[in-house]
Amino acid sequence: MSLHLGWVYTELWILAPVAELAMWIVALAVYSVALISLARGRRWKILLLALILVIAGPAVRLSPDLRIWARFHLERPAFDAVVTLVEQGRFAQSERDGYYGPKLPQHLCFVSANCRVKIWDSVGDRPVLFLPDRIGIPDDAVGYAHFPGDPPPGPYDGFGMAIYPVTHLGDGWWWLEHR
Repeated sequence: MSLHLGWVYTELWILAPVAELAMWIVALAVYSVALISLARGRRWKILLLALILVIAGPAVRLSPDLRIWARFHLERPAFDAVVTLVEQGRFAQSERDGYYGPKLPQHLCFVSANCRVKIWDSVGDRPVLFLPDRIGIPDDAVGYAHFPGDPPPGPYDGFGMAIYPVTHLGDGWWWLEHR
């Protein structure tokens, strides 16, 4: 859940903090039982690995930069699959898609907070794509964008607020947020 906090807050909005708290309580309970069991069984290598995971969860949650980087690199094949589908012409921005862009195939929905890809202008013959990580209420977004080359400094339309490329993730991928 730490990696997909944007989706949780987009979908659950005001109930998201409650859901996140419940998730942390369940995780803490499960890990506590597992750690006690491992300590009693003297499985020190597994116990050490489990402790690292216990520390990694809150670290990802509390460090936005780490969460952005970790989520992108863990899910990189799915992000690249969206680019491939768009470049193959499987998606074209049309009036019926509305403001947020065409809907992604179900198996790729997890890369976007609203299961959509916003296709901004093209650079040459390649489109600029935006996959929102979080969509605010009433209007704004932050997320991942793919540029064919170095992006102009912006601003870009974050669904009502100006967003800018701030973190280069590699191979044309950038994290965009408010300044």
